[in-house]
Amino acid sequence: MRIEVDFQPKISRWFVFRFLWIVPVIVPIVLFSVWFSILSFIHLFYMLVLGERSESIFKKQIEYIQFVLRWQLYFKYFTNERPDVLPWKL
Repeated sequence: MRIEVDFQPKISRWFVFRFLWIVPVIVPIVLFSVWFSILSFIHLFYMLVLGERSESIFKKQIEYIQFVLRWQLYFKYFTNERPDVLPWKL
């Protein structure tokens, strides 16, 4: 997996209030983290019993990592583009 973040010299005027986005985003992140933990536990037994990895479970785990990483990049001021609040499209 490769992550590229472009340097963005311009910032918005609301830059100072970026931390307020943590309030509406914390619920999906916590729920998605619980789901990720359960999925990882299931995947462990799947690998122990069948001796191979499940591609669909692996893709869901990657989706979680990308979702959380996008928000971390935003909150740590590496990017000005605010990610989606939910990890999936409605």
